[in-house]
Amino acid sequence: MSQLSLDAEQLYAQLLRGVRGLLATSNGPVRLAGVPSGGAWLAERLQRDLGLDGEPGVVSSSMHRDDFGRRGLSLSAQTKLPFDVDGVFLVMVYYVIYTGRTLRAVI
Repeated sequence: MSQLSLDAEQLYAQLLRGVRGLLATSNGPVRLAGVPSGGAWLAERLQRDLGLDGEPGVVSSSMHRDDFGRRGLSLSAQTKLPFDVDGVFLVMVYYVIYTGRTLRAVI
């Protein structure tokens, strides 16, 4: 039986390389926005490691999910975009994709 071994720093290094490659193909200003909670801190770290100016945004999905009635409203994380999104290459950062429900909500 094989054992799965994941190294968070190696995975992050791959993510950083991938995002760096995306940024190299952009034709304009680039901004990052993370989905709470894991995506928000990943966006902060990417922002710092990529040397991007300013701070990343945070986009909450809590009011836009199709299961809002069952889950309720979480006030722990609210949407905050400290930049204009008009004409920018926006990279949304999220830490898990299962059904895609959360990403559909934030988009």
